Amino acid sequence: MKAKRRIVNIVIFTILALGSILMLYPFVWMIFTSFKPKLHVYIGGLLPQVWTTESYTQIWGEIDLVRGFLNTILYSIPPVVVGSLVSVAAAYAFAKIQFKGRNALFLVLLGSIMIPFPSIMVPQYVLFSGQFWIFKANLLQSPWPLILPKITGNVMMIFFLRQYLFGVPDSLVEAAKIDGCSHLRIYWQMILPIAVPALSAHGVLWFIGAWNDYLAPTMFIKNPDWHPVTVMIAKFNEQYAINNHVPRIMAGSVMLIVPVLIIYGLFQRWIIESMMFSSVKE
Repeated sequence: MKAKRRIVNIVIFTILALGSILMLYPFVWMIFTSFKPKLHVYIGGLLPQVWTTESYTQIWGEIDLVRGFLNTILYSIPPVVVGSLVSVAAAYAFAKIQFKGRNALFLVLLGSIMIPFPSIMVPQYVLFSGQFWIFKANLLQSPWPLILPKITGNVMMIFFLRQYLFGVPDSLVEAAKIDGCSHLRIYWQMILPIAVPALSAHGVLWFIGAWNDYLAPTMFIKNPDWHPVTVMIAKFNEQYAINNHVPRIMAGSVMLIVPVLIIYGLFQRWIIESMMFSSVKE
């Protein structure tokens, strides 16, 4: 039985290893290609015969990447932090506060996940352009169209945090109420510290999604000074896609991906732990 199990484990490990190689090879090819001259892209195998950083020098010379990264940070970190705090508050309300219509309201909120973003792009554009009869401010020349939607919370985060907080005994909340704590104080001093592991993990995933966002900035940000790095590098790649300058395009892609990989590597433990919903036992 042990020998059979060992053979099965070897077969599974081999299949997973081959799958990992297939998944990682395009990324590895992209990195090495970014260090090749243009004429050496398809010769000499995977490793460059001549190493050059000309493509990266070209990017930094033609694009204001510092401004692009700062804009991306502006669209990613502050809105996600504020939106995460709002999501915890909403999850606490749905998990621990009894009010009429709680489940129906949560189902309506959860149903909004099924609405694809492209279907609401035009209504949002009308809203942010100041053409809506209630909201008359034109925000398309500012960064606000990418900030305001995030600070109201994330539905998927609310869902997972709600499930996470169901593991917190109601007796803890009731004891805090007996001691005279308000809901705001319970949220800030009890619920928020308990939810930190799940909040951190889902916040990182949300941050990665906000960092990689390309469609919304292209749609809503009309002022080039406020373009995130994704839009800047995409325009850079379009310029060199015309003459098939593959190393330039790969260098731009590497510049965009590396910060996300670093952040994911730093927080991967929390991301894995968030999938295992722990609970406080009575």
